[in-house]
Amino acid sequence: MKNVQNDLKVFEFGQAAILPSFEEKITNKPYILYGPNNDLPQRNIDMFNYSSVNRACLKAVINGIIGKDLLIDGEEGYTLVNSKETLYDLWKKVSTDFAIHGGFAMNTVKRRDGEGLASLYHMDFSKIRSGKVNEFDYVKDYYYSSDWLNANKYKPVEIPAFDMNDDSNSQVYYSFPYQPNQKYYPIPSYIAGAVPIQIDIEVMSFELNNIQNSYTPSMFISLNNGVPGVEEREEIYRNLEEKYSSTNNAGKLFLNFSDSKENEPTISPITPNNAPDLFNNLNEIVQTKILQSHGITRPDLLSIKTAGSLGDRNEIILGYAHFINATIKPMQSYLIREFEKLLFFMTGKVQKITIVQNELVDAEENIEEGIDNITKELVNNE
Repeated sequence: MKNVQNDLKVFEFGQAAILPSFEEKITNKPYILYGPNNDLPQRNIDMFNYSSVNRACLKAVINGIIGKDLLIDGEEGYTLVNSKETLYDLWKKVSTDFAIHGGFAMNTVKRRDGEGLASLYHMDFSKIRSGKVNEFDYVKDYYYSSDWLNANKYKPVEIPAFDMNDDSNSQVYYSFPYQPNQKYYPIPSYIAGAVPIQIDIEVMSFELNNIQNSYTPSMFISLNNGVPGVEEREEIYRNLEEKYSSTNNAGKLFLNFSDSKENEPTISPITPNNAPDLFNNLNEIVQTKILQSHGITRPDLLSIKTAGSLGDRNEIILGYAHFINATIKPMQSYLIREFEKLLFFMTGKVQKITIVQNELVDAEENIEEGIDNITKELVNNE
């Protein structure tokens, strides 16, 4: 009997995604890298743009922080902070950055006499990098580039950090809440959802590819005209991996070389029987984890329907109250303190900023009153 030789190689075409790393990397450059590749803000933006569930959550957070209106000492916040924008206009942009990245940045411009601030301008948080701390553990400079992925072309510009005692006219006010082990950059509040968010993106890419390829299954291919030499096999493997290794080529390829007498290649599809069930179960788990990372306890607050989640009115109101109190108000409180500080440097007066909360609209009763009542009940029961 002839001894048949075989050489089997399995190709995994759905490569594991590289998850965001919140490393603050110090190099010989004057600024600190924001993530190992200095691209973490763009990763945050990609998670916002390409995960439908995460985008819905962040839009809810952004709209919640922005609120229905901004009041300064009880009056609408129409105070101009520069030649074109009011304080509320600035609040809306800062709220967006704060929700997505966990921090914000402004360009502060001093008055000619140096005694206060003349103007405030929003700065795109993703385009700012921190300089290194000095001997007093204080960042003296920040760096701006319109495209950090092409920093050789778009050279970073050094801008002094905010300091009213410094003579520089234009400065960067860079702010984020204290976080353990983070000296230079913030971590988004929804960091616990980074893995399910990436899964959501990858699953959608996988499904799109399946549709575009008419749900082509994984394949077992046997080449029956002999086992080539090691170098030739490795060349074939490299070519296949370079061409097909991504979520855009989902599935597996089993490639086998054989020297059996049947010389025609054999191609056999391999299709899992429970693929739809696996997808549906994964989708539900991912959705739940993303919502939880944003402090959203009820998907129907985002008009997301789930099996068995017929919305009881009181439960919806309670879920909204929890979202406002646990997620939105802490973010608003931090930003309000920062804005009141900058407003003082502009006007020389201590002024109180209040955000008018959005309402969960209902035709029959005032929902804000319902939220207040349920919140009081929660406090009384504790």
